Amino acid sequence: MRGKILITGAAGRIGSFLVENLAERYELVLTDIRQPDETYGFPFHRADIGNIEFIRQVSQGVEVVVHLAANPNENAPWEEIYPANIIGVYNVFQAAVDSGCKRVVFASSIHVVQGYPAEVQVATAMSVRPLNIYGAAKAWGEALARYYADQQQISMICLRFGWVFQREDLNIQPNHADLNMVITLDDLARLVSASIEAPYDLHFGIFHGISNNRRRRLDISSTCEILGYKPRDDAFAIAEERNNEKLKGKGAH
Repeated sequence: MRGKILITGAAGRIGSFLVENLAERYELVLTDIRQPDETYGFPFHRADIGNIEFIRQVSQGVEVVVHLAANPNENAPWEEIYPANIIGVYNVFQAAVDSGCKRVVFASSIHVVQGYPAEVQVATAMSVRPLNIYGAAKAWGEALARYYADQQQISMICLRFGWVFQREDLNIQPNHADLNMVITLDDLARLVSASIEAPYDLHFGIFHGISNNRRRRLDISSTCEILGYKPRDDAFAIAEERNNEKLKGKGAH
């Protein structure tokens, strides 16, 4: 069981789900540029990760930082990516070191390697190949994490999240070309929890994060073996089940 966990970006879609999921297991500290709908009684600090002094303050007494805060727009231009996804990442990593945190779990993205042909299953050992500035910025975050792990002696775990959806999302359909990239929010919470709990002698790692899909754009073997990640969902099965229910509904009429 870990000590305090700081979640940046706690008011976002992923952050708010994680807060709810982790609330019974950890003592949380929350921060974002806007107020979350629900804090579950945990302290919330409204702030921009561009302010390193503030991030240092909220990192005090924290054992693990889960860094989700970012500009999530994959099509955003450099001018919009730079403040949160470059400066903000540096600020959070440096503040974690300055505050004596033991680990940072960094939310990276499948966009780091989206430049590979669609038929290629990407392994973590393969070179980065982003299609956009957003993916390039996430790749920079991974490189910065390597620096901090090696030179500042803090455990750094980078998670390349795939296409993130709730199981009930109507975008999960049988004919969707990107089902092999899906990670459900439930599996994402399992992955983050496994990253928080991993032994601290795991100095550094880049891990792919998708669900237990029957076809997988990303290789998750090292994620399962090293982190103990146990995904339960299969986007293809979810899509088929939804389609069968739709067909049954039509038949009933």
